[in-house]
Amino acid sequence: MKTASIATNKIVIDSYDVRPDLGTEFVTINVPNGWDDVKKLTNKVITFENKDFAFTGWNSDTNKAYFKRNMVSMNFIAIIK
Repeated sequence: MKTASIATNKIVIDSYDVRPDLGTEFVTINVPNGWDDVKKLTNKVITFENKDFAFTGWNSDTNKAYFKRNMVSMNFIAIIK
């Protein structure tokens, strides 16, 4: 029998956008359960393609959460030990 396991601390990315004109990259995540999903993501950082993206907000009409990364200035993200 073949087995599989559920990946821990991973999430599916809905979209990734680069806006060089704004010096910003964006990652969007679906949050189908609305606030119940979003409250687990607030004040969180996700890593995508070895880059850190900070939570910036969500749209309750489309149930999407948004994360952003500055390409030209510092990203204020710290590691908690």
